[in-house]
Amino acid sequence: MDRRQSGAGRRTIGIIWAASLVATAIVSLLASSWMQGAWPGSPDSRGDRRRALISVMRMNLAKAAEKEKCAVIALNDEESRNYADQSRQSSAYVDRDLRSLGGLIARDGSGEERELLKKFEASWNVRRQIETALLDTATENTNMKAIELSDTIGSELLQKFHDDLVKLTSRVTPPTRRTEMDKSAGQAEVAALNLALLQKRHINAPTEADKIAIETAIKAAEQKADSALKSLETMSGKKTGPFMKGALSDFSQFMQVGEEIVRLSRINSNRSAIETSLGRKRLADAECDRELKALQASGTGLIK
Repeated sequence: MDRRQSGAGRRTIGIIWAASLVATAIVSLLASSWMQGAWPGSPDSRGDRRRALISVMRMNLAKAAEKEKCAVIALNDEESRNYADQSRQSSAYVDRDLRSLGGLIARDGSGEERELLKKFEASWNVRRQIETALLDTATENTNMKAIELSDTIGSELLQKFHDDLVKLTSRVTPPTRRTEMDKSAGQAEVAALNLALLQKRHINAPTEADKIAIETAIKAAEQKADSALKSLETMSGKKTGPFMKGALSDFSQFMQVGEEIVRLSRINSNRSAIETSLGRKRLADAECDRELKALQASGTGLIK
């Protein structure tokens, strides 16, 4: 991962954390208003009951948004699932209170309130659809898994590959023959290191076109490594045979790991979840809160 990609990743995470803090602030503000009895009217009035119910819905909407952001940026599957469950639970509370609110408005609400409720229900249904897909995607963590695979098993196999090539060439005589084998071994190792770099770039590639271009480069690097290893194999003898066999096995396993990295990278769940969270989901949350606020203020003279 180059500096620009790393910096972009840090900026993205920073934006999400900022959004999470904003959501937390909204929750705290609404909770404070609720505890202080900030809504006007008699506590026993039906209008006040509706507005109080809406305030709870807005709090749970904000909580759901906050926990969803946490699920998106969680560093492992368990944390991501836990936050996703908390987000779903808060949304379920909104569903529950929406049914109660619908009953109250159907019984004695104004025409304006009925229209506002209908508008909110439509927006809420859209938002719920986005949320369901987003949380399912956020808990897959395919980009994170691909990075971990590259940094662990992939790196270990590269090291083994290097060690076997060193052992192989160190046992070659005469010097002229060793020089030729060192050259082929170096070409194979450079190609393998380039493959590792390309795998990381693939994980962080922002678009489908970028990923396709990198996959083409991966195939070219693999061909170079294969060509160098075949040349090396033709020069190997009995002394170097076991190390040649080990190097071939290491590279084959490394390529298998690379295929899995590319597969996970193609799913691209982490990047997709971040884009949805900061895009359509954020807008859907804001629209739902605006409509709840308008419904809360309906008929009270409050500023919408």
